[in-house]
Amino acid sequence: MASIFNFILAHQGDAADPELLHWIRERLDQIFGTGPWVVVAIMGFIILSIPVFIIVFYLMQAKRRAVIELIHQDRQERAR
Repeated sequence: MASIFNFILAHQGDAADPELLHWIRERLDQIFGTGPWVVVAIMGFIILSIPVFIIVFYLMQAKRRAVIELIHQDRQERAR
């Protein structure tokens, strides 16, 4: 148990290496050839599109389940 505690204490407290973040930002600017706001807009779009995709997928599956349930109920009524 003490080794886990020592591992946590020895871990770097920074979120990321500032030099690495600077290098990544420079590479993204080189790739997109534009300012940092375009990268922010693209990343924001990606981040916001993930939950939207999940909600749309859930609604499509809910509609499919409802149709299957109606078909199942119809078959049960015909069998009677």
